[in-house]
Amino acid sequence: MNKDGLRKDVLAKLASLSDDQIISLSFSLTQELIKLFQNFPHLQSQIGAAYLPLRNEIAPVYQELLRSVPLNLSYPILLDGKMAFGCTSGLPSGSPWLTPPYSVVEPDWFLVPGVSFSLGGQRLGRGKGFYDRYLETRNGIKIGLAWSGQLNESIPVESHDCHMDFIVTENFCWDVKQQKHI
Repeated sequence: MNKDGLRKDVLAKLASLSDDQIISLSFSLTQELIKLFQNFPHLQSQIGAAYLPLRNEIAPVYQELLRSVPLNLSYPILLDGKMAFGCTSGLPSGSPWLTPPYSVVEPDWFLVPGVSFSLGGQRLGRGKGFYDRYLETRNGIKIGLAWSGQLNESIPVESHDCHMDFIVTENFCWDVKQQKHI
């Protein structure tokens, strides 16, 4: 299946989820993400990049995450037509871009949304390329976040598509390089 067909199919699955299901899946994903940060405590002292979810998008419940793990999170901003990241005091607002005020930062690791992922680390985004363009020159750990219904055996990718180091769902955290659960 090509990118557009796969994107359409997975977005339809996401749209079929109720608000209660999205909330429940997001809380479960947050618990798996907490386990990841407990296994890699050095990430807690670095600046992380998070995202502000779109409608019907599974995302961490940031209040719960930050209550359990002391993280310094930044969020996407649009700077001169390109994606960058900014830190704000208090809880972030906006979707998908952080609303001011914020300080522009360079994150060390990334929580990455996507339409679909494979356990091989392949990612299918929404088609605008913001994450692919931003991440192509960054070396930080890339953590793809999704509902297990967004996983596919393979994703059609091109040379510019970024790959993930970890995939986190509501059911597990997957180390792409080791090809095993954490």
